[in-house]
Amino acid sequence: MKELIKISEFQRRRWGENGTPMCPQAIRMQLRNGQLPGEQIGKLWYVDWTAFSKSGSNDLVAMVLKGAA
Repeated sequence: MKELIKISEFQRRRWGENGTPMCPQAIRMQLRNGQLPGEQIGKLWYVDWTAFSKSGSNDLVAMVLKGAA
């Protein structure tokens, strides 16, 4: 089951209220390149929070699981 969330919500959940998130453009590029799980619906991009959470929210773990490292 997917939980698609907007990029702004992803920034809030991933980096918190006081964190320094990546800019929306960088997140969209990662979505396009398949580095982040998600999809485009119409003109808007959404992050699949369920898939991202299963990766442990750790960029290194996600790269290793994907086979990129």
